[in-house]
Amino acid sequence: MMEDDQGASPQYNHQEDTGSTGTIDTRYIISKFGILKILEIILLLIAFASLTGYTGQTPTDQDKHKGRYDFFYFATITTWLIVIILFLVYGIRMNRKLNINWNLAMMVYSVVTAFLLLLASSLVLDAVIEYRGKEGLDSHKNWLMYCELEKCGNIEAAGAFAILATTAFVIDAAFYFMENRRSSVPPPLGAEQF
Repeated sequence: MMEDDQGASPQYNHQEDTGSTGTIDTRYIISKFGILKILEIILLLIAFASLTGYTGQTPTDQDKHKGRYDFFYFATITTWLIVIILFLVYGIRMNRKLNINWNLAMMVYSVVTAFLLLLASSLVLDAVIEYRGKEGLDSHKNWLMYCELEKCGNIEAAGAFAILATTAFVIDAAFYFMENRRSSVPPPLGAEQF
């Protein structure tokens, strides 16, 4: 951690070179960036595992929402794997070997991922709305229970955890934006007017 000259509170700067690459960076793991990555990993795991609980019990080949579920799996599992890789890259300080603006790259990644997860969760939650709309009385006054716990409960949980992961990625993007603004070089003289 580094203390500013103005007496500001110390903050973790994940681009600061404080050790060799290849060693575990425990300061990153307990920083707000590391904790958010751990939270994202857990939320995404619960999201796609919840939908697996539904699609594992239901023959989804006959389900007209199979494409939505497949997109949800793609969005959550791919994002989950990328977040694990990024956590490991930062956790063992491999990010210091590449000379790129990691704050900007992570901010863009977080925004794109948040949009992708919001879209995927909206699609699966729309399927639940359709299932819930099919409940009611049939022509013989018998109650139709189309949405059992296994069907709608798992889909609702998957969508809810994906929305929570979306929120975590939005917070992540905001943190990286603030970090990028704080660590960026001021513009050249005269460029402020543009």
